[in-house]
Amino acid sequence: MNFQCPTCSITLQAEPEFAGKAVKCPSCSTRIEIPADFGQAHEGAEEEASPQQNSNLPELNLGTAHGDHPAMVNMWIALGLGVGITALIYFIMFLIPKEVNAEGVVTGPWIREFFVNRGWPQYASTFLSGWCIGVLILKWINIQKQSRAMLIQALPESIDQEVNVHNLKEFHDNLLNFPKKLRNTYMVNRIRRALEFFYVRQNNPEVSQMISSMSEVDANKVAGSYSMVKVFLWAIPIMGFIGTVLGIGAAIGEFGNVLAGGAGEGGGTDDIMGALTPVLGSMGMAFDTTLLALVFSIILAFPASALQGQEEDVVTDVDEYCIDNFLKRLNDGGAGKAQFEGDADLLRAVGEAIAENQKDVMDRFEGVQKDMATNLSNQTKNYEKVAEAVDKQLESIGKRAEKFETNLDEGYFSVISDRVNILSEGIQNLNTVLKELNGKQIVVKKKWFGK
Repeated sequence: MNFQCPTCSITLQAEPEFAGKAVKCPSCSTRIEIPADFGQAHEGAEEEASPQQNSNLPELNLGTAHGDHPAMVNMWIALGLGVGITALIYFIMFLIPKEVNAEGVVTGPWIREFFVNRGWPQYASTFLSGWCIGVLILKWINIQKQSRAMLIQALPESIDQEVNVHNLKEFHDNLLNFPKKLRNTYMVNRIRRALEFFYVRQNNPEVSQMISSMSEVDANKVAGSYSMVKVFLWAIPIMGFIGTVLGIGAAIGEFGNVLAGGAGEGGGTDDIMGALTPVLGSMGMAFDTTLLALVFSIILAFPASALQGQEEDVVTDVDEYCIDNFLKRLNDGGAGKAQFEGDADLLRAVGEAIAENQKDVMDRFEGVQKDMATNLSNQTKNYEKVAEAVDKQLESIGKRAEKFETNLDEGYFSVISDRVNILSEGIQNLNTVLKELNGKQIVVKKKWFGK
């Protein structure tokens, strides 16, 4: 919805749920009061500006919003619940009577001392936990409402078996007649927006794409709605660690009194124990604050994760419902093809241009094939010439090898024959000498140098 700033004359826009609220102009910061009938006053103008393909279609109220996104909860109500939960816890703690020993020291019960006498970090951790519990309670209530809304027949078959531009208004009015708490649910909101988009575009593929985009938006909204819970789960342990630091610091400060009590004249055991009492109390604060904060964080983390999973499942169920009960029944009457009926000449010209282009491509391809055939033939001839040259080379190498083997055989065997003859002569001479000796002994005389 559009409106104009009275000071700088800039055109602004806002959703119908802002009717009756005051906003500031982003240009001049002028405070502008949006009229209470802002949504109704601009519905007619918006319908006239919407691009309809058929002027005979029934009028439809577009852009009718019904509050915040279904995933959001009121943080102020959650804050009130948190204050109430914190007050209830401490009311119960203060109802528990204190136990005091004979020396006047509070000894129990432990649970009361754990919450009441461990300093302000315990109160802060309990309050943040109560606020987080309040948010989770509202989320649980909202998820239960969203789950029950899945039982609604948003597109009743009593109106028609299919959804088209002619019965679109009846389906849309059926959604608007639901109670207000049902109109702001994932399923009803998704179907209503899809019907309004189909009223404007009248194209099944575009509606399907729009539903897919809405699914992503809902999933992102669900994840963002738990950001405050994640902040609480981060802040509660930090508050416990702050209490630990304060307790340890106080304990270290009290050690001065302990040392003074032990070093003084006449300082006995009772004096030392009396000085140690505040030290032990500070150490108890240091560890108990962290313990309480960690316990709260663990307790709250499980339901937070479970609720987020349930809400994501609800969004998935809405996606399945849109596919099974809306897109299957949606009929655009061939509107996606009708836009081309008046462009037959253009389509024919485009077809002829494509055919001419394909013919040119085929002619070029044929020329390329001929060139490739010619080159292949030339390469074949070159390969034949190379083969003939290789054969000649191989023949020449063979002849040379045979000649080399012949020369090698002649030279080698002649040398061996000469050597064998010489060896035979030597053996014969040795036999002759042995015969002449015929058992005679050969005496070898030794001659020493210098004698």
